[in-house]
Amino acid sequence: MTDLKTIPKKIIWLASYPKSGNTWFRAFLTALLGEGDLNINAMKTDGIFSSRRIFDSSADLNSTFLYDREVKNMLPDIYRCQARNFERDRLFIKVHDAYTLNANGAPIIPEEPSLCAVYFIRNPLDVACSFAGHNGGTIDEAIELMNNENGYLAKQPGNRNVNNQFAQLMLSWSGHVKSWNKNLPFPVLVLRYEDMLADTKAVFTRAVLFMKIDATEEQIDKAIAETKFEKLQQQEGKTGFAEKNRNSKQFFRKGISGDWVNELTPLQVKMIVDKHQEVMHRYGYLAVHAS
Repeated sequence: MTDLKTIPKKIIWLASYPKSGNTWFRAFLTALLGEGDLNINAMKTDGIFSSRRIFDSSADLNSTFLYDREVKNMLPDIYRCQARNFERDRLFIKVHDAYTLNANGAPIIPEEPSLCAVYFIRNPLDVACSFAGHNGGTIDEAIELMNNENGYLAKQPGNRNVNNQFAQLMLSWSGHVKSWNKNLPFPVLVLRYEDMLADTKAVFTRAVLFMKIDATEEQIDKAIAETKFEKLQQQEGKTGFAEKNRNSKQFFRKGISGDWVNELTPLQVKMIVDKHQEVMHRYGYLAVHAS
């Protein structure tokens, strides 16, 4: 058992519902920490919370033989150990799981090693379109998952672990947002994808200051220039992208906001708004909804 008193606060959680700007921001961090260089297949962040590789190497066991409930009970200690054993003063961990409790009644995201979290949010009308493309499925299927109060990513048969990632309980889109934006035991900065597009430098600079990363204005400018959507798309076209779903045509699809007006039917819009209007209103998304 990890001694809680020896755990440094060094994990920065990069949290989001899928297709909300998380990968773009991780590319920016990679360019920033790498003096402007970017290889999308060698991100300088530190993996995803649901990684079996991280779990198995830290626990020194094969998680194939564990049930999902057992994994979730162990995950807090896995990341306490990660924070204590890594020499760097920052670990940037991507997470799509909602902030929930495990069977032991403890948060799956441990408090002790958590320095802070950056939470990326995007208009769910656009998320539905992008998520459908990412999964290689239909928009109706994406909406069904987003509206599911018990929605999972990478759900596996029999609650066993056979894929490279564990199952990730995301709740509904609204449930996910609420879970990460309640009174958590560490600071959370919320970044809207739409603001990231509209004023990239101001928003990313704010995030850099929040994470207490030493970076000059010139370094931030260079990292932003290196991670323009067109460059990310071009690099994927040349080298492929390891994080692309095998069922999708491409990961970096459009990189815009508001295109839902061209992709969703009135009924699909209604299905999303009826389910998520409270949270959409809170984050200013109903103002752009065509009634």
